[in-house]
Amino acid sequence: MAKQDEVDGPWPLPDGWSWTRIDRIAAVNPSTNFETLDLASEIPFVPMAAVAEESGKIDLSARRPLRDVAKGYVRFMEGDVIFAKITPCMENGKVAPVVGLPGGYAAGSTEFHVFRPVAVDQKYLWYWLVNRGFRGQAQRNMSGSAGQLRVPADWLRDAPFPLAPLAEQTRIADRVNALFAEIAEGEAALAEARKGLDIFYRALLKAAVTGELTKDWRAANPASETGSDLLARIADKRITDGAAKGRSRRGGDPKPLDAVGLPEIPKTWTWATLETLVVSGPTNGYSPKKSADGSGTLALKLTATTKGCIDLSARAIKALSETIAAESDLFLKPGDLLFQRGNTIEYVGIAAVYDGPSNKYVYPDLMIRVRTAFPILTEWIWRAANSPIGRKYMSANATGTAGTMPKISGEILRNFPVPLPPIAEATEILRRVTDALAASDDALTALDAEAADAARLKQSILKAAFEGRLVPQDATDEPASALLVRLVADRSEDPAKRGRAKSARPKDLAS
Repeated sequence: MAKQDEVDGPWPLPDGWSWTRIDRIAAVNPSTNFETLDLASEIPFVPMAAVAEESGKIDLSARRPLRDVAKGYVRFMEGDVIFAKITPCMENGKVAPVVGLPGGYAAGSTEFHVFRPVAVDQKYLWYWLVNRGFRGQAQRNMSGSAGQLRVPADWLRDAPFPLAPLAEQTRIADRVNALFAEIAEGEAALAEARKGLDIFYRALLKAAVTGELTKDWRAANPASETGSDLLARIADKRITDGAAKGRSRRGGDPKPLDAVGLPEIPKTWTWATLETLVVSGPTNGYSPKKSADGSGTLALKLTATTKGCIDLSARAIKALSETIAAESDLFLKPGDLLFQRGNTIEYVGIAAVYDGPSNKYVYPDLMIRVRTAFPILTEWIWRAANSPIGRKYMSANATGTAGTMPKISGEILRNFPVPLPPIAEATEILRRVTDALAASDDALTALDAEAADAARLKQSILKAAFEGRLVPQDATDEPASALLVRLVADRSEDPAKRGRAKSARPKDLAS
């Protein structure tokens, strides 16, 4: 074997195996010739979103005319493996074997590296590239600016690769396939359980904000105050607070709510617009003068409220380039209610209650803040906004043109219809919701633990596979060293044969 084909690996390999460089067993970013294809024809187009994380699945449903993708995109073909090179897609495992291509060719995002097997089984190569150990090495060798880090092609070419005999590669890939299929059945059951919890969550909030959840409680506890009485108390509070702060009511009294088409609610409840329930807001957040992070004031990222509850972990906070004056009203206080002003249609309008420290964080321009007169009212509006009733209103009223982010305005939020129960019943509803969601959270934690166990089991299987411990060795298999010697010979012969070797498949080399 040529000296440059020998590399030191991080662990000893079984007899018949060899550590080599990836570019010795697969072409990295090879050329793919589209010249034989009709420019008017359509071929599969694979954007980054079409590649699932860690599962190896590719959505091949998108099509584009060949003339539109003949230049400026990555090309690949049946039998290749595509590998996301940019953060965070690479870390998330957007790596996949290319199988089932109609016509055998495709184009895709320029953020993919392409591997074309030469002396390696396609699935065996994919399992090596997708395993978390290899992706961890790739992450440590990324280059570029923050948010635009990429895995260099040169690093991939030189990266060590545990080459098993071809026959054993196939046995390993088949065994991993079988074991992963068993795990997938369990993961599918976990996904169904998660879906059930999500359905339960939506059904719970719908029952809460329509009064169905406390139907029994109302029968046993006649109301001493109605929702209309509470609304009047809130109006008095708004007037008092406004006078104390020297504010006038902009636009006069809020417009009456037209309840036509809204769900039926108990007789002791009333419908109210959000505008009639708040004492401050809706108010947009801070729009930074510079986009780069710095060492200034801490601000929430949009992801801090995406899940409908506040996330104050480091991943949801950034430091602005500017320092905001300490007396600014942009600083959050406990009990502030935040809405996502702009996001995908799935998340626009999602609400979360801020429960962090006062005057530490500002909120971004893609959020809207409101403040209410009573803590329980804040929690009630939060639950109503995230209920099916609230989600339907937000998504139906979000505006935006094709290709732009859906957004809601302060006016849309002011007119959000909120079902308002008597304060005593609201207290009981929120207690029941909290108890039910606590049990749901416990179930979700258990599901997360099982999913983590499944992920760890997969990595253990891959570790055993590439250490030669997953399937028995066969002394009659041609050793990997012999295969590498033949590849060296192919590279040293005439250009025509070298060209054939570059695009060969393992079956060609085994013959």
